[in-house]
This record gives sequence, C-alpha cells and structure tokens, in this order.
Amino acid sequence: MNPVLSVSYAAIASFLESAEGNYRNAIYVTCSCVHSSEHGCGDFLFIPGYDCKPIILPLKDAESFFQTCVDKSECACEIDSHIFNRLYQKWLGLMVSSSKECAVRQFLRENEAPKLP
Repeated sequence: MNPVLSVSYAAIASFLESAEGNYRNAIYVTCSCVHSSEHGCGDFLFIPGYDCKPIILPLKDAESFFQTCVDKSECACEIDSHIFNRLYQKWLGLMVSSSKECAVRQFLRENEAPKLP
C-alpha cells in the first residue's frame, strides 16, 4: 500500500479496469452518513466490478492518484451514500461487523487489511 493512499495499487488497478481507465465512468457518491466527520469517511467513487461487487475509491485517494480535483458533474452520475447503502445493503451486511461505524469505511479497512496465509 502506498503510504499516501489508503487503498492498495491492486484496488486502484481493479477500479481502473472496471472504469475502462477513466474515473469519469464511475459513480460519484456523496457521503451523507452520520460518520462523515470521522477520519477516512467521506465522498468516494464507485463502480461495479466484473462480478458486480462494488469497487470503491475514496475521493482523497482518487484525487491524489490522478493528480486532479475530481468534478462530480463529470462522473457518470452522482448518488447519495444512503442510496449506495440501500443498493448494497445485503452485501454490506455480510462484509461489515458493526452498525455503529460507517459501512464503507469498515469495508475499505477490511478489504485493505493484509491477508494472512
């Protein structure tokens, strides 16, 4: 994992593959959860992967990696995080352990955790 980014290069590669190399093909998700003041919680880009599982790229990481300010009006569309959570409610329920913390933040933390053999 790059110390500047909170996601791995593998996650970025998956995102770019699904977005056909252009973040503008992704959906901009505006964070409106009650946890938005927490570190690591905020707006993000999302695109379904080849298996329809969401690939999430935090906005701060996207802007750092692409070295540009992402304009949400240039993305495929914009949705609210509550809509994202409803769309992926069952999947997020399997992937996260606490309803007291932002589900997306938990997913990112768990997804980026080193896997032990």
